[in-house]
Amino acid sequence: MGCEDCVIVIENAVNRLPGVAYVGVSLSGGTMTVRSGEGFDATAIVSKVQALGYGMGGADTASTAAKVCRCRV
Repeated sequence: MGCEDCVIVIENAVNRLPGVAYVGVSLSGGTMTVRSGEGFDATAIVSKVQALGYGMGGADTASTAAKVCRCRV
C-alpha cells in the first residue's frame, strides 16, 4: 500500500461488504481496523483485499468482545 488512493480503495471496498460496521486504514501504519456487525465474514474481507492486489496478514482477533479486528495491509 503506497498512497492515500490505496487507502480509499480498500476502505470503500471493505465497507461495502456485509457485516462491516466500520473500516479504517492507516497508510503510515500499514494497518486496517474493522468493526463487525451482523453477518460479519472475515474470510470475505481477506478475499476482497487480496482481489484488490494487496497482501493481508497478522489479523488480531483478540478483541472479539468489541468485535474489532486489526490486521496489516
